[in-house]
Amino acid sequence: MTENCLWRFSRAIHRAINERQREEIEPLIDDDVDWAIYGPIDMFPFLGARRGKEAVLEVIRQIADNIRVHRFDRESIMLGVDSAASMMRYSLTSLESSKPISLRLAHFAQFKAGRLLNIRVLLDTFDLVEQALGHPIHLPKLA
Repeated sequence: MTENCLWRFSRAIHRAINERQREEIEPLIDDDVDWAIYGPIDMFPFLGARRGKEAVLEVIRQIADNIRVHRFDRESIMLGVDSAASMMRYSLTSLESSKPISLRLAHFAQFKAGRLLNIRVLLDTFDLVEQALGHPIHLPKLA
């Protein structure tokens, strides 16, 4: 059985973020990749949609400049021949403030010929914003 594309991509992106080793991730990204991380782009400008390998590599560099990944746990995962989806929990540190951040996310990825073609990442943004601000967000009660 061959290794699913997600495993190689996952290892490479974590090395690109934590160790700034981009040479392993570059060949795993399609030239026309469609990339989106849904979250509060006003607080985290590296979130949002990007198109093309160079734009995605720049986002990965920006993420590496802002966070360090300490641990990630896959809560659930579904693998296809050229696709993958999972729910994950990350333990991160903000490099600017040294604050620990716990983040939950879901991602949906498609691969073509072993290269990332499309990815959508959904972040638990409410919890992320509370952690970034350092206090709870109080919302009005709904009737």
